[in-house]
Amino acid sequence: SDLRTAATEAVIAVVDRDGMTNLIRHGVVKPLCKLASRESDDTNDQSNTNALTALLHLSSNGPSAPQCVEDIMDAGGVQRMTEIALSSSRSPSDNDGWRKRVNLSLALLANMTRTERGAVEFVGRSVPDEAIPTSKKIEDGEGEKKLSIPSRPTLPLLLSRFLSDTYVVANKEDEEKEEDKEEKKNDDENGDDPYQHFAAVLMNASQIEAGRKFIMRLNQEQKLTSSVLQKILPQLCSPNPTRRRGISGTIKNCCFDTDSSWWLLNEVNIAKYICYPLAGPEELDVDDKKGLDPDLWLEGPDKVREPDKMARLFLVESILLLCASGRKSREVLRKQKIYVILKMTDMVEESEDVSDRINECVQFLRRDEEGTEEGSSDLVAQEAFYGEGQRLALPAPSASTEVGVDNPEKDYDDVD
Repeated sequence: SDLRTAATEAVIAVVDRDGMTNLIRHGVVKPLCKLASRESDDTNDQSNTNALTALLHLSSNGPSAPQCVEDIMDAGGVQRMTEIALSSSRSPSDNDGWRKRVNLSLALLANMTRTERGAVEFVGRSVPDEAIPTSKKIEDGEGEKKLSIPSRPTLPLLLSRFLSDTYVVANKEDEEKEEDKEEKKNDDENGDDPYQHFAAVLMNASQIEAGRKFIMRLNQEQKLTSSVLQKILPQLCSPNPTRRRGISGTIKNCCFDTDSSWWLLNEVNIAKYICYPLAGPEELDVDDKKGLDPDLWLEGPDKVREPDKMARLFLVESILLLCASGRKSREVLRKQKIYVILKMTDMVEESEDVSDRINECVQFLRRDEEGTEEGSSDLVAQEAFYGEGQRLALPAPSASTEVGVDNPEKDYDDVD
């Protein structure tokens, strides 16, 4: 074990680009994958953890990183990393090491699923129809029988661990300023939240249709109908920026599905969840509050806006995709006064990319629709609020409560 540990430490010590390229070219990835999957009863044996660290280092840095990712997948990396992520600690003394290995394996899985091949392989292996494990034999062109890839419901299992607080260790540095946390690079070796990188895996999985179907598919649970998307929305308020960023990206990918825009806006009430992280401590005028979900302004000066730039970008792009999905979607967003949140966000936004996307959203929401009178787009929210007489701004359901359709009989079948 000492020899294996020393060898893996030597690989980790290679940091120059030429050296990493030579390691990959000479086939270091396959033995590292085998070593990463190796189980040892010796808690002092760090070779498997070092192998995971080396693979993550090689697949994340340098010009040969894409080739490293391909080599990992050729060595069965998707299945190997999934098995490590779903493993259990061998003993109490190995608990910290197990957390670190799980964290590294999911970070590697996130690297692999960035590619279309990795996403397809991961979703194909982990999301069988109705989550029923299947293993059947098929015949190739030469008539030889081969065993097909066994499907396992691993994605639901990983999701349950991701949503569980059991595996998260409270951070002792919670008092650290949020701005300082944003500047820090994520420590991929930190095991305090071993399943944090599953958010990135889920985001990558939602790039393909099968992944989005898994996330948005309705499931009947204890007389309640819900979806994976509705379960992960509270993670937008997680103290972990890695979780918030991944879930924000997942929401954006789901908004690409224009056929689901009505469900997202009316059943899930996705606009409120998207806007909550974008809302800040600024005081709103009484007119701006009318028609705006109270959850977005009740916290007042105590409200903290999302500090992570990429998370903000994903969330604003989600609104942009909803705006582009059709006229009916834009009408819903106008009625919900989404423009108010975007306006206040843009006033303090430091990122040019985020600000540009906000301006694109504003162009959608403030312009008049074709065939309508000038200024009609500004009147939509007012008509929605005063249409049935002035109403009190009662507190809305909490962020974890599903909100139903305000007007289920309204016709949304028209196509732009």
